[in-house]
Amino acid sequence: MADPFYDVRNAIAIGNYHQAVAEASGVKTNSRKEVEVAAFHEEKEVLIAMAQVGLGQGEAVIAQLKTATRPVLLAVREWATFCVMLKSRSDNLQEDQLLSSQLKKLTDAAEEVNDANTQIAVLAAAALLSTGDRAGALRLAKRWLNEQKKTQIPNLIRLHLDLHAIAVEALLRMGRPDLARSEVKDMEQLDEESVLTLVCSGITSLYEGVKSRDEYEKALQRFKEVSMLCGQSVFISNLTALAHMQLGDHPTAERVLHDVLAMKSGDPDTAANLAVVSAYLDKASDATSRYTQQAVATSGAWSHSYNKVSSAFDEAVDQFKATL
Repeated sequence: MADPFYDVRNAIAIGNYHQAVAEASGVKTNSRKEVEVAAFHEEKEVLIAMAQVGLGQGEAVIAQLKTATRPVLLAVREWATFCVMLKSRSDNLQEDQLLSSQLKKLTDAAEEVNDANTQIAVLAAAALLSTGDRAGALRLAKRWLNEQKKTQIPNLIRLHLDLHAIAVEALLRMGRPDLARSEVKDMEQLDEESVLTLVCSGITSLYEGVKSRDEYEKALQRFKEVSMLCGQSVFISNLTALAHMQLGDHPTAERVLHDVLAMKSGDPDTAANLAVVSAYLDKASDATSRYTQQAVATSGAWSHSYNKVSSAFDEAVDQFKATL
């Protein structure tokens, strides 16, 4: 049986959230079986909500699911609440405690391993990873994968791919591309043609390219395959540009990134990558500075890291001056 949400899942996987909402909203079921219809509508609600959270519309999801009673929809609401809190996070101790409490709600809900709650496990593992708890995310994802039996149920296979993808990201952040590649191989056994599998394979190859230039070529090929299957996206285009940069083809990387700006002018990752490319191409310093400032001005992981390093550098300079 064909997956009615195939295009929706692919759009979410590559970060095309507007497309995902539009696609999901128009999907209908021909089934007349009450159980199947209920499952269809629940999955539709979950996918739309996940795309909305990706768009930064967590408050809307919380409101839409205010009266939800099903465990999975309740977990999605808690996930949306978590994402809203994470987005507005500061160094305030009370806010950190509230975020930790919200995270605990998600992880507690994923404590018992059973097929019906696999989506909840995916959300809980993703939440752990979002807070920087790479080991916790990896443990949760692997526990569910190890304790659940191999299945031929399509929806469970898709959720297992999600858990493997979280394990891949956690391992890459831990500097273990070798173990991440093992996870990718498991994904290929489940569904080698899955867009999520292709994306994870390409990203892992980017990390493996440090030891073998051929891996950068493989990464580029994977991202091209994804673009052919799903169309362009800001996320995949930035990954494509990174592969070109690692191969030393900075002019092509620059062209790809300028195309991304046409899709989303204020994307911080694109601006950061353009700053790097401009420096490599010996562009005027004002161009590099402009892109750097654009990236810093938008809240995100890159700007947070940049500001942290910048502050540490300024502090080191002040300390050095004090010794003169």
